[in-house]
Parts: sequence; C-alpha cells; structure tokens
Amino acid sequence: MVSGLAGSWLMVRNVKMNKLILLALPLLLLAIPKGYSAVTNPAAKKYSALINYSEKKHKLPKNVLARLLQTESGFNPKATNPSGAKGIAQIIPKWHPSVDPFNPKEAIPYAAKYLRKMYDRFGSWDKALAAYNYGPTNLSRTMIKYNADWKNHLPTETKNYIRKILQ
Repeated sequence: MVSGLAGSWLMVRNVKMNKLILLALPLLLLAIPKGYSAVTNPAAKKYSALINYSEKKHKLPKNVLARLLQTESGFNPKATNPSGAKGIAQIIPKWHPSVDPFNPKEAIPYAAKYLRKMYDRFGSWDKALAAYNYGPTNLSRTMIKYNADWKNHLPTETKNYIRKILQ
C-alpha cells in the first residue's frame, strides 16, 4: 500500500487518467469494427432500408454497399464528378444507360446488382471493388499483365478505395 505524498500523487494521476478516458471515449466509439454499421453519415439513414435490402438480395457482405456509397458520393444523390460519374452510386450513364443515376431508388439496387456481377466475374470482393472503381476492362488488363501482383499495379485511388470499403 502506498501512503503519503506518493499515494496522493497516484490518486491524482488516476483521477486525471479517468478524465482522459472519459474525454477520449467518444473518439474510441468512432472506431467501428468490421461487420458493424461502419457508416456514420446521417444521410445514410434515409437509405438504410434500401441498402440493407439490396445487400441481402444480391448477397453482398454486410455494409459493403453502404461503405461504397459513402465513399462514392457521401450519400449525395446529386453528386457528379469530372469523369462523368453521377448520383449516389457514381454511375457513368454512358456505360449504364438503363438506370437513372440521380434516382437513389434505382441507383442503389443497380449498384448492388452490378457489384455482385463484378464479384461473380472476378471471384473476390477486392477485385469486384477494383472493377467498380477502375473499370472491369482496366482491371482485366492489369490482372493479365501483372498476374498475382495485379493489386500493386492499380492506381493509388483504387487501392485506397478497396481498403476503405473492405476495412
């Protein structure tokens, strides 16, 4: 047992440590483990039922579609980008003319169906996501050229995209 000045110092240190833990707790809660709802964007709630339904229907891993939409547009159905990608799922109308990219009720299930199609074609979720982001033809060419080392030859944006969604 510690007494005197040393005991008082330990007690003060423990109080400070407890306050530090309480202050850090909200930050610790933001570290969401894989498999748990990893999307904290309030806009996601508006689409959560459709996202969950689409993930189940197309047999996607839990929260992959939600993280894809967060990464693509931050759940903004009006998002556009210079490459021509549009809407919540950043669909390129030139390559996907049958869907309205600005209508989340069309775009979210379409994105889930397309991601599943890429998984069925390429055989893994990292490759499916690479195809979604980089394009299936670009991915195929990279895989043919670099074989097992394909992932190291993707654009940095695509590597980061895969990492962020599969976290």
